[in-house]
Amino acid sequence: MKTTSLVLRSLIPALALACATAAPAPDKAAAPAASPLPALIDRELLFGDPEISGAQLSPDGAWMSFMKPLDGTRNIWVKKREEAFDKARPLTADTKRPIPGHFWSRDSKFILFVQDKGGDENFNVYAVDPAAPAKEGAKVPEAHALRT
Repeated sequence: MKTTSLVLRSLIPALALACATAAPAPDKAAAPAASPLPALIDRELLFGDPEISGAQLSPDGAWMSFMKPLDGTRNIWVKKREEAFDKARPLTADTKRPIPGHFWSRDSKFILFVQDKGGDENFNVYAVDPAAPAKEGAKVPEAHALRT
């Protein structure tokens, strides 16, 4: 017991010195304020339709086609290569179901796309001439179903 008492007595000055030279406890008022959480990312930015997607140049390089919403539904748009995007015009005007994609014919005369009617999953291939004007009263030129 005498040994234990001597060890404790010898440690007391060392502990007192350590406590006296230690950094003071941080003051709560001096502590930096917790930063607020960042704003949530809008779901529409992550999962909504992009403004423009699926851009393709025609094989002859004269046209650019792309997917862009028209009246809230994804459709095919086209513009001359050198034109600005605000000069583009729609080639399809489906308001019930978005056009899933498109591609050019080898001779650049047509844009081809697939579409079903009302979700029946009976897909047809359609062709539309990018240079064709829309008929009077229509927003887009007529697309023709390709059948064998």
